[in-house]
Amino acid sequence: MVRLDDVALRYGQGPEVLSGVTSHLEPGSFHFLVGQSGAGKSSFLRLLNLGQRPTRGRLMLFGRDVARLGREDRALMRRRMGVVFQDFRLIGHLTAFENVALPLHLVGERPGAIDSKVSELLSWVGLADCLDALPATLSGGQQQRVAIARAVVGRPSLLLADEPTGNVDDRIAMRLMFLFEEMHRNGTTVVVATHNETLVGRFQHPRLRLEGGTLRLVPAEAAADGTA
Repeated sequence: MVRLDDVALRYGQGPEVLSGVTSHLEPGSFHFLVGQSGAGKSSFLRLLNLGQRPTRGRLMLFGRDVARLGREDRALMRRRMGVVFQDFRLIGHLTAFENVALPLHLVGERPGAIDSKVSELLSWVGLADCLDALPATLSGGQQQRVAIARAVVGRPSLLLADEPTGNVDDRIAMRLMFLFEEMHRNGTTVVVATHNETLVGRFQHPRLRLEGGTLRLVPAEAAADGTA
């Protein structure tokens, strides 16, 4: 599903933000991406969602070398992903319902199925009363939940979430995590970047820990017994 071999990333002429990253994420796996602020979590996710190309090394997604992808292939590959950005990236002139429905329209889903799936999902994340609301009228936490619903509504093969619970209370955070767990059980590969160690500790999934631009895998067992 995802393979990185000695991958590095730098912006412009600056220092490497990521250096020598080597990792393999199996299809259907679930990993937490952890590390201090500035460790490179968002940059790592940006590589995986094709927002940046590695400055060296090789990144393989869905069995394809991303360095060899043309524009059309990159667009098609992105349709297999769901991404939750820290800044939400909702489309301002579309309602909450329309934002969430957008990925389904792109793949030609039937209107009746779109109505059912979007309404059910927005209800699940606690926004049943906000279907017709524009993003500007929603709180940060509500916008975040719309962004999460949009990311998962198409049942993507790969789900990347950058601090998806950062603007919601603990009750909603757990509800969202259970949604990600359901996606995982249904075969989606999930990577959740977070600094919330308390939340991470409630789930038995391995961690990808970024420190100083390098990545190491912490197995679920080591994370649980505190040896990580």
